[in-house]
Amino acid sequence: MSLIRLPLIVTWGLVVLWFLLDVTNLVAGGPFNINWTIPAAAVWLAVICLRAGRGYGGFLYAALRYTAGVRLLIILLAVLGKTAGLEGEYFTWGRNVLFGLVIPHVVLWPVVTFIAGTLIWPVLALAMRRRQVSYRGAAMGVVVILLLVFIVLPYFISTLYTGSVGPRRTARDTPADHGLAYEDVSLTTSDGLNLAAWYVPNDAGRGTVIYCHGHTNHRGQMLDQAAFLHANGFSGLLLDFRRHGDSEGDLTTFGYYEWRDVQAAVRYAVDERGEEGPVILWGVSMGAATALLAAAEEPGIDAVIAESSFYAASETLRSDLSRMFGLPTVPFGFLTSTITELRVGIRIDDLDIGRAVSGLEDTSVLLVGGTADRRMPVANNERLFEQIPGAGKEIYVAEGATHGDIWEMDREAYAEKVLAFLEKSGFFDDLDSPAGSDESDESR
Repeated sequence: MSLIRLPLIVTWGLVVLWFLLDVTNLVAGGPFNINWTIPAAAVWLAVICLRAGRGYGGFLYAALRYTAGVRLLIILLAVLGKTAGLEGEYFTWGRNVLFGLVIPHVVLWPVVTFIAGTLIWPVLALAMRRRQVSYRGAAMGVVVILLLVFIVLPYFISTLYTGSVGPRRTARDTPADHGLAYEDVSLTTSDGLNLAAWYVPNDAGRGTVIYCHGHTNHRGQMLDQAAFLHANGFSGLLLDFRRHGDSEGDLTTFGYYEWRDVQAAVRYAVDERGEEGPVILWGVSMGAATALLAAAEEPGIDAVIAESSFYAASETLRSDLSRMFGLPTVPFGFLTSTITELRVGIRIDDLDIGRAVSGLEDTSVLLVGGTADRRMPVANNERLFEQIPGAGKEIYVAEGATHGDIWEMDREAYAEKVLAFLEKSGFFDDLDSPAGSDESDESR
């Protein structure tokens, strides 16, 4: 402890100062970046260890203990700031404590310390002791770095995408909270998984809408949309995809197998509930892509409302690596894709929605996107539109709407567009006119 006491005390003082500046907004983000203390402390500790005759192992042990002490204080201050309502720009964790706080400070920063220390040690050793020091430990460290960067990091990103780590999100509300009578039902997929779902019957008999939630979300995500279309005469079926909510399954496949979940929902509506009217899919993000894939595979689907779908999974992966993780697509796009394919048993290139929709000649499709959606830009919808044959296709663009928030940000116009689309598709024939968005608000 004596070896790291002084750098630890100095860094603690800087962390507390940065916390005070951050939560009081006296200086936006603080006058310095606390993360630079890691390489600075690594240099400090390397010099001390070399002077004391310690080797690479002793230095690395000290550096990791130092990092643990610093990150523990940052976690405590973040919790204090969040609890007291003083959270700042840095001392917070967003929506998810696991991925926003625990993993960065408990996993990623110790890895950064290991990498920085391993790179710094041989340079300082050569400068201070020249050939009088063994570099075997540092050489082994470089090998470990290469494994971490090119194997472990892509593997970790793959597990984030496929849902192998972290808790599941489950619905807090039920259809009853929106004034809807419903039944808890279980769906069985063609590959033997049991899926949790809600069935919301409607005596008006206009048809059934199957709601497909987004990645890492749950069946409760689209309850408001279900209440809206219930007021307009449609039954609803809201399901948890595999490895989501209360359904079975260990992995998410971005639609590769999830289309079978939608197929199970369609078969339930038609075979178990005797639905003779139109069957419509309404999906968001991954749910939108899955809905389009399912419509290409399942002949019993009459229309799809696809909000913020990706065009091809490989494109979205490359974009996310750059935008979310700051990693170059070469070689990390190939590495992450390959590891995911080996782990999950899929082919990323087969998740090509543009190719799939080319067979939707007899299916009405409404593509919805937001101009402020950086993850699934509206250009995706424009390209999908060009690939869909026939005349039963439309695009709706919500100005200023972001990913997954179009219904909340543009509800009235979005609702009107959905009703106009369904009416144009012939799903209100021989029945009363559709209820407007104002009437549907009462069902919320």
